Amino acid sequence: MLDRLRQRLADAMAPAAKQPPIGAGATLMTGPGGAPPQRGTAELLRAYSTMPWLRAVVHKVSKSVAMTTWKLFVVRRGAEGRAVRLPKLERADFATRRKLLATLEKRGELVELDDHPLLELLSAGNDLFSGTIAFQVTQQHLDLVGEAFWILERNGAGKPAALWPLPPDWVRETPAPGTAAFRVAVGANHAQIPASEMVWLYEPDPSDPYGLTRRARGSGTARALADELETDEYAAKHAKQWFYNNAAPSFIATVENASQEEIDRLEARWIEKHQGFLRHFRPQFLNRKIEIKELSQTFRNMQLVDLRKLERDTIIQVFGLPPEILGIIENSNRATIEAADFLFTRWVIVPRLEFLRAALQARLVPEFDERLILDYESPVAEDKAHRLEVMRASPWAYSANEWRRRAGFAEEAEGGDMHMVPAELVPTGDLGAGALEPGQGVGHGTDRSVGRGTEGSEASAPAGDGGSRPTAASAKGAAANGAVAGR
Repeated sequence: MLDRLRQRLADAMAPAAKQPPIGAGATLMTGPGGAPPQRGTAELLRAYSTMPWLRAVVHKVSKSVAMTTWKLFVVRRGAEGRAVRLPKLERADFATRRKLLATLEKRGELVELDDHPLLELLSAGNDLFSGTIAFQVTQQHLDLVGEAFWILERNGAGKPAALWPLPPDWVRETPAPGTAAFRVAVGANHAQIPASEMVWLYEPDPSDPYGLTRRARGSGTARALADELETDEYAAKHAKQWFYNNAAPSFIATVENASQEEIDRLEARWIEKHQGFLRHFRPQFLNRKIEIKELSQTFRNMQLVDLRKLERDTIIQVFGLPPEILGIIENSNRATIEAADFLFTRWVIVPRLEFLRAALQARLVPEFDERLILDYESPVAEDKAHRLEVMRASPWAYSANEWRRRAGFAEEAEGGDMHMVPAELVPTGDLGAGALEPGQGVGHGTDRSVGRGTEGSEASAPAGDGGSRPTAASAKGAAANGAVAGR
């Protein structure tokens, strides 16, 4: 694997690097140019494999992000259907972009691309692991240390064909004015990677976003939890040492006026009679006075259980995860468990996906066509309770099959497209049947029967001076004469 990665590093150096223009503002705020990884970066990356709660949280988040399905759209307008670029759509946030895409689709201007080299790139990843694993590793790096790196591997046409995630501590230096390249070190092997061949994702440190004073690069969530993570780790190691090498007896026995020989003989007899589980409860009778002083130290006295719960809750809350997502349901009920998935996807996964989408839209999409719009399948599940309340408020607006699908029945019932109208409860396939025309009302000769049939049928209400309101009998008569709309 290392040899293949070295080859990819060498191949990535082939294209010539383009020197970005340096203006007055760019000279002052060049970003963390030339900055090495922060102290503790390698330790935080390794902590993922050694600290259980950090792994549980980061794994759950990164796995959910990696499972997202990416989508690609293009907007076509005019008689010729020419593709156009919409900067507003590119910059739109999650909710706004959903509305814009729905509007464009309704107009017939939105075209989804099912097969495209960019989608192939995001799905394939590289020769060693798939795009799903690449995104998982990338999100782990972002959550742990606040930055992630991809080396782009290009095909014969000069387009990106594979992406290789790099651990942030491998990137020893980032581009600086005059040196538009990343210095990567893997063991004793060093390489200069042009900035055009590297995708750098990072969340800047708010105290030094440009890396001018502390030469900071990324600010990951786990970095803010360094003390809590170490406290939990030390508590776990202390508990381990308590079992492994406590170096303290459970009690001290004092025998009055006993020689060392007698004490040794009493100890040997005690061990012979009581050592082992099956002998643990045997009584011991002595003919002299012996004082016993117990030396007990329990986890409750040390408050290790409470301490570890506190650190666990702090870690989960800082990452923003509902405890139910990790199986912590001691204070949960059915409502909170059902709401946990919505909170997790909407406020934990979607912001991370928006960060990745914005970066890829700006960095990868122009490599193929700047008119493309990158999006993803929303991971947010619908609010079932809210949808049910809406349906209950106007049940006649939904057909029997829609109610069946809401109940979980996949197959549709015969005649299930009918609607049950209130009051008469007459099945109808047309909610507009019997609707009033503008300017009309009851008393103006308007047909008010729900299941309106042909003119002059029994279902039609006779026009009179005062008109007449529909009755259950008239509705039933309409149904009996086959005047049910939608039949």
